[in-house]
Amino acid sequence: MTLNEPTPAEVEQEIVELLRIEEIGALAVVTPDGAPLAATMHFASDGLTTYVHTFTYTRKYAALLTDNRVSYTLDHLPADGFAGRAALRAIQVNGIATRVTEPAEIDRAIQVSHEQFEWLKDADIYKSFRRTGGAGSQVFFRIDPVEALWNDNRVRIQWRTLVRFDADGKHVATLEPYKRQG
Repeated sequence: MTLNEPTPAEVEQEIVELLRIEEIGALAVVTPDGAPLAATMHFASDGLTTYVHTFTYTRKYAALLTDNRVSYTLDHLPADGFAGRAALRAIQVNGIATRVTEPAEIDRAIQVSHEQFEWLKDADIYKSFRRTGGAGSQVFFRIDPVEALWNDNRVRIQWRTLVRFDADGKHVATLEPYKRQG
């Protein structure tokens, strides 16, 4: 990316890259009693769409059944930490989570997870996954982005832009200047 203001297409490409190289982030949900809940999660991406895997006995699962609005954050912090801050990039996404029930989409979520996570190649976490709509305890949720805050210090330190996605969350529609609050 250049040091000039990036285009929506360039920002989309950078977001997709970040979502593929970073796997751990924080997912925020609203519990049935209205309290916030954040959970560290593995995020598998398919373009701008992300998938998270969880179990039906978790607090976040119960929360997602009552309110499917979510927020998540992923970032790339260089290995040299603060000294490498000029290469930091991060995203904060607001989106809609949908439980994945169609066998073809479950297979796709598993496929992108295996492509993205090297450690899954030797794990059997998805072998018992029920794709028939049965009472299995493992589930995937697809998160379609609605809007985001994109931070890319490679443009300039603390450069941020508000990102709006198209109606299906497949592409960046617009970029808007980030106005600091307060």
